[in-house]
Amino acid sequence: MALVELDPSLLATLKDKVVVLTGGATGIGRSAVEQFHASGAKVVFGDVSDKPAQELISKLGPSVRYMHCDTTRYADQLALFATAEKLFGRVDIVVANAGVAQHKDIFAPDQDINEEPSLREIDVNLKGVLFTARIGQHYLRKVGGGDMILVSSIAGFKETGGLTPYMASKHGVIGILRGLRLTALPENIRINAICPWMTKTRLVEGIEDGWYKLGLPTNEPADVARAIVTCATANRETGGKTHRGAVLPFAGNILYVAGGKAYEIEAKLQELEPVWLGKENSEVLAKGQAYLASEGTSWDASKSKL
Repeated sequence: MALVELDPSLLATLKDKVVVLTGGATGIGRSAVEQFHASGAKVVFGDVSDKPAQELISKLGPSVRYMHCDTTRYADQLALFATAEKLFGRVDIVVANAGVAQHKDIFAPDQDINEEPSLREIDVNLKGVLFTARIGQHYLRKVGGGDMILVSSIAGFKETGGLTPYMASKHGVIGILRGLRLTALPENIRINAICPWMTKTRLVEGIEDGWYKLGLPTNEPADVARAIVTCATANRETGGKTHRGAVLPFAGNILYVAGGKAYEIEAKLQELEPVWLGKENSEVLAKGQAYLASEGTSWDASKSKL
């Protein structure tokens, strides 16, 4: 696990870059909008919370624009990206941040089995991120590449009882990262994910008191936003300069954020595969993965050449 620290001198690479971000009215997203703006970027963000969004844009000025956007609606996201391109000419950075937590255990024995449960967490946290990633990749291709940051959670890799739909959605975000990173990087599109632990937003009100009594580490929204910005400023034209602790190429990585600090965890997980999977299994798996990644191989039988 490598500590990754933002090099403030690299913030200059954000000047005049165009950022599209979902869920920017409050919490982590709001802080990310503020940090991108402070570094000279132009930001177009979407949300469903109109009042705090309007307050934010009135404070930050014309280089930050807001559009009402329900990320579960594909048409809304298409309009968000189209608006950014129309206003500022391009899209350089995409942040899939919008997320919800319902805090209701649909598997609890007191739940009515005849009542279909709400799966809004799946709709917003997974379906919405898939939409953002798909549309965002299209716009990044148009300008020869860029950065995409997906916001998952510690629930994207660690279990917690009573939050199964939320966990499934956040595990799915890691699946999007791993599914896209091999094909996106040759197009100069760098995709990274953020997995914050307990962060002081309205989503954690139910556990705050006990958490503080135990003295467990917490994040401010600005800490997680800084990790987002770190990903967005890696591997730009900086004369070879990069953030301390960054894994190169800085793409396909996962930053775990706890106690205000960011740690890259994906590289070590992959490095230790022969330990947790077994050396022989790992070697066979590598051979199969190489075949799947080879030119002419496709899951679509009509397209496969091998």
